[in-house]
Order: sequence, then C-alpha cells, then structure tokens
Amino acid sequence: MTVPADEPGRPAVDARYGQGIQIGDHNTQHVHLTASTPASSAVVTTIHAEPGIEVFVGRAPQIERLAAALAPADGEACGPVVVCAVQGMGGIGKTALARRAAAEAVSRGWFPGGAVFVDLRGYDLVLANRMRPGQVFAPVLRALGVPPEEIPADAAQQPTAYHQHLDALAAQGRRVLVVLDNAADLAQVQDLLPTPMAARTHRVVITTRDTLRLPGVDRVEVGVLAPPEAAELLRATLDQRARVRGLPADPRPGAETAAVAEVLRWCGWLPLAVVIAAGVLAEEPDLAIGELAADLADARTRLDVLDDGAGGVHAAFLTSWQRLRARDPQAARLLCLLTTGPGPDIGLPAAAAVLGASEAAARVRLRVLTRAHLLSGGPRRWAFHDLLRLDVTRHAVQDLAVTEADLAAATDRVLGYYLATTRAALNWMATVRAPVPAPTDGPFAGWEEGLAWLDGEQAPLVAAVAVAADTGRDRLAVDLASGLARFLSWRRQVADWVAVAQIADRAVRRLADVPGTIRAMENLGAALVEARRFEDAVSNLTTARLAGRVLLDDMATEARVCDSLGLALQGMGDSLSAAHEHGNAVGIFQELGDRRGEGAAWSNLGIAWQHLGRFSDAVGAHCEASEIFRELGDRRSEGMAQGNLAVALHAMGWWNETINVLSAVRDVFREIGDRHSECQAWTDLGALFRRLRRFDEAVTAFTAVADICAEIGDRRGEAQAWRDLEQTFAAAGRPDDARRAAERAAPAVEADGAEEPVRFLRGWRIRSESE
Repeated sequence: MTVPADEPGRPAVDARYGQGIQIGDHNTQHVHLTASTPASSAVVTTIHAEPGIEVFVGRAPQIERLAAALAPADGEACGPVVVCAVQGMGGIGKTALARRAAAEAVSRGWFPGGAVFVDLRGYDLVLANRMRPGQVFAPVLRALGVPPEEIPADAAQQPTAYHQHLDALAAQGRRVLVVLDNAADLAQVQDLLPTPMAARTHRVVITTRDTLRLPGVDRVEVGVLAPPEAAELLRATLDQRARVRGLPADPRPGAETAAVAEVLRWCGWLPLAVVIAAGVLAEEPDLAIGELAADLADARTRLDVLDDGAGGVHAAFLTSWQRLRARDPQAARLLCLLTTGPGPDIGLPAAAAVLGASEAAARVRLRVLTRAHLLSGGPRRWAFHDLLRLDVTRHAVQDLAVTEADLAAATDRVLGYYLATTRAALNWMATVRAPVPAPTDGPFAGWEEGLAWLDGEQAPLVAAVAVAADTGRDRLAVDLASGLARFLSWRRQVADWVAVAQIADRAVRRLADVPGTIRAMENLGAALVEARRFEDAVSNLTTARLAGRVLLDDMATEARVCDSLGLALQGMGDSLSAAHEHGNAVGIFQELGDRRGEGAAWSNLGIAWQHLGRFSDAVGAHCEASEIFRELGDRRSEGMAQGNLAVALHAMGWWNETINVLSAVRDVFREIGDRHSECQAWTDLGALFRRLRRFDEAVTAFTAVADICAEIGDRRGEAQAWRDLEQTFAAAGRPDDARRAAERAAPAVEADGAEEPVRFLRGWRIRSESE
C-alpha cells in the first residue's frame, strides 16, 4: 500500500508545450486533446528507480510474481508474458503494488527504453474524465523521450507514431514498461498494448477492479493485508506524516497495541481504510487509538469515520457499484439481497435462496460479482468485505428498486434454507447413534455429507441464529439453535454452542413458551458445563429444575437436569453431590423406560465414582452404560462409555485391558468421523504408552494427534501434542528429536494463547439429551 506524502498543488501551465498542456512536477504531463477526443486530462508519470517518499508494506508474494513476469528471460529479449493484470476491489492497494513493482524493475535496469505510468481514470464518477487511448499516445511518447516536434499534432496519427516508436525500441533491444492504472474495460487498454513485433520485448502492467478478458494475461489477485502488515501500515503512515511535519515518531501504536488491532479489524484490513484511520490519528494527536476504535465499532457511523473528505471508502466503492448497476441490474439486485445473508460467507444454495432463483441462475450473477471484485471466492463459496457489505446496506439498497419487503423475503428464504438443511443433516447424523431408517429424500446421500455440510456452514449457521433473533424471528432462532446444539456438542465447538444457547434462551422467553424455556435452560446449562463455567451451569440448571417442578411436573425434564447438574458439580469438585444427582437420574430414567438417558446417567455416575475412588463400582457402571448403548446401536455413545471404562481400568492398574479398550474406542470414533474424540483416544493411548516406556508406540500416538489437530484446525491440541512428543523424546533419550518437537510446539502455542495443562485419561461426558 502506498501513501502520498502530500497532495500536489494545482499544476502550472508550461508555455513550452502550448496553451493546452499543463504539467504538475517535471515527470507528469496533463494533455488536453482537441478534435475527436474529449477535453479531459491524461496523466502520464515517468517511473523512477527510487519509490520516493511513499509508504509500502507487505505484498511479498505479489511483488515476487510481478518481478518474475517483468524480468527479461535468459536467451531472449523477453519471456512469454506480455501483460500482467493486477486485480482487486477498490481501495485494496493495486496502484501502490504496481508502482512499487515497477520501481524495483526499473532499479534493476530491466527497462532501458523507459517506464511510464498512465492513470486511465476508468472508475472516475465523471464519465468525461475517463481516459481513452487517443488521449494517451502523445504524453506517453513525451515521457519516453520523443521530442515534441516529432509527435504528430493530428491525434489520428499519434497511435501509429506510438507503435512505431515501441517497435523501433524493441528492434534495438531497449525494453519499455507501460503501467496502465485504473483500467475499467478492454477499450481503454487494447490500443495501448504493444504490436506482436514489440510484444516479445516490452511489458504492460494493468491495474483493474474488473476481470478483463485479455488473452495470455497473467492475473495477480490482491486481497486485504495480513493483520501484522496492516498494523505496520498504520504505524508507518503515522510516522511518515510526522516526518513531513518535522515531528517525532507517533508513540500511540506502540502503547495501544490492542486498540490498534481493534481499529484494523473494523477497517477490515483494507489498505485504504487503514490509511484513512491513520490520517484521522495524525490530524488529532490527542485522540487515543482506543477512542478511534470505539468510533469505528458503531456500524452506523463507521463509513463516516472512514471519509477523508473526498468520499473515502464509500467513494472507492461507489464507482464499482454504479458500473454494476448499469451493466447487470440483476447482479446488482443480488448484491443488495446478499446483505441479508448471515455469516462471513455464503454457499451457492444459500445464495440461490437469497435470490429466490435456481442455483444455475444464481451462479451466473455471482460470477459477474466476482469478476467485478465486489465478492471474493467462488466457485462454491463467496464473501463480502465487511466495509463493502456495510456500504451496500447503507447506500446501494436505497439506490435500487429493492424494498424492505424484498429484503425481508430474502431473509425468510435464506433462514428457512438453513433450518431445513440443518434438520436434513441431523436426520442423517441420527443414523450414526441408532439403527433408525435412513432419510429417503433431502440434499444428502449419507451422514458423512450431512456432517461435512454442517462443518462448512458452521459460521453462517451460528450467525443465522443471531439474525433470526435480531429480526423478530424468535421461533426460527429457537428451532435452529436447538438443532445446532447436537452438532456443536458433537464437534465440541463450545464457544459457538454457548453463544447460540444464550440467544435461544432469550428468544424463547420472548415467546412465553414455558416448556421451551426450560429446554433452552437445559441446553444452556449443558453448554456451560462444556465451557467449564461450572458455577454458571449449576445456577442455570438449578433454576431449570425448580421451574420444571413447579410449571411442568415433567419427570423426563427432571432426569435430564439432574444428570447435567451432576456433570456441573463434578466440574466444581463435588463428586459426592454429583454422584447423588446422577443416581437420581438413573432411577428416573429407569422408571420412564428411557434407555438412552439411563445409559448416559450410568456412564456419568461411573465418572463420579471414579473420583470418589470407587473403581469397581465405576467399572460396573460403565459396563452397564456400554451394554445399553450397544443394544440401542448408538456407536458414538458406546465409544464414550467404553472410553470411560478405560479410565477406570487404568486407575485399577489394568494396563493391557486399558490399551485394548482405548484402541477399540479410537477405531469407533475414526469410523464415525468424530475426530476430536479420536484425538482424545490417541492422546490417552500415548500417555499410557509413555508411562509404560513403550516410547515408539507413544510417538506414533502423539504424532497422530498432531496430524489430526492440524487437519481440523485445533491449534491448542496440536501444540499439546508436540509438547507430549517433546516429553516422550526426552524420556526416550532422543534430545535432538525433543528439541525439534519443542520448536514445532512454540508457533502453535503463540497462535492460540496460553498453554493448557496436561490432561491424562480425561473421560467423556455423555449428555442425556431429549430427542
């Protein structure tokens, strides 16, 4: 990203070039052509080897790609790539990247024939200001050193003179670089490309927000900055502004690192927004960065804060929006409707639901939006930049025939799609834990497909619960949250589980649904147990039990709450009270004939007895639970109960039996796709092998844990696995391997925060959930 030191003043008229020609500094010519071309200025700048007083950070991969394309190839004047297209949304830093890459190429002596930068103004809001090739030929020739008297006065003859000059330089082996900035369409650039004769020698770099259909073009996509690069851009911009004013470096970024991260997050790591935020701080030296972050946190005023007096972020997006509306009104309509889509991205079926059209029709419009860089991603998932979504919501919707009713209908369609598809996925997941008939219709062919869909849509689904509640669709919020609880519990996505449970708890109370409220409290209590917020869970579950007794007199609810309350009490270290609650749950479930609830309560009671040192009783409880789940065909719960049995056997010193049981448990979890539980079984096996000094087997186990955690994105688990490997190698007398394992653990710990204490044979909590 590049930041000009200061805007230059109005250019002075230079009489040497006649009345119609102005120059700003000695490298820039503004030419007013007459005759058949509009009276507008073409800006051409000579590219120098020094980048000047500009701030540029990051973009190393893109710089490397451009350098490879611009470098002369061995044994020939030029390589096969003639044109590079630097593509990305408005404000992303395409011009800065092209300038820096061009300056570096010139500094290496790659373009002895000259290098010029042309601003085509393709996205100027004033159509007359957008450059056509006829306005560019003469100033480019001047910038390349052609004497003014050799440039035809007749604009119609200038293209021929331009290409003849490039051909002559090519014949001499004097390479030329032409950077065509802000090109909106092919018509702006085609006539400026070198002839086939010169194409092997010269190079062209085009920056554009669109996907231009040029043969053989090398496309360089530019995205938002990485957070560290965005932080460096903010700091460097502040320092550069301070130097211009003769002031010392700004101390605020170093003193308010957390606030800097918040500012960058609200800016969406978009370079233009980051630079504008830095400008606000530079203009107001007494403004704390935390205060700016608070201003940006308000979505209603965020775009106003990011207005630099020339329109800011909104102005950068406005021209793209106007072009889209003129070229493809249906794609513009979809862009507006997509603002109703929950979550950070959207898949094709959900986008089709938003549009109310077929997937094929939606894909066509999504492709248009992607080519215009108004959406990123494809061909299966697409994402809005947060600031663009906000801008479309605030401005574009008001500028198009999209009514509040249209937006409400789109919201109903997409939320309905998420609810129906979640239920279809959960119907398939039910076949894993019980021999129930497989669904005969729906979008999935098996439970693996359903689980994969839930994994891929987790963020939008969680956001959908919030959107439903925020827009008065409380029943839908409750129903979706209830279904998601089963999936989030399975995947141990505890933070999301707590979040949707809290939303559902508030939503169901607004519905005055007493049974639903108590079920929501149960679900929230279970989520809080998994989040290790045991005191909150006990408080919530105690209230749920009291309400159930008074308002429902429902023994099933009583049993489930007892069992969950026992798990919370275990977490607080009160195993005796926990055993009492689990025992009550076992008795009630037996009376009700609820075999699954009974099995869960037996297994949880066995854990409590283990904590009390009653290992023989614990083994009996886990065996009882395993047998119940085996009868029900619930393989996952049977695996958990068997895992708890292994913990009890280990406590009794029965090592070989423990290994056999854990190995079988590991295989079950692998077969049903429960990767987190598979990791836990591998971890327990590794810990036991290490204790028995069976180091090779321990290394195999912990390596499997590290690989699975890396695959599923569990950085904390991956770090713990490498620490376990470090300890194992050290105990085995392999110090070099131990050191390498420690090095692998460090980045994961840094990325995910504090270390988690080592846990050994933890056991599995089994929910006695309602069906």
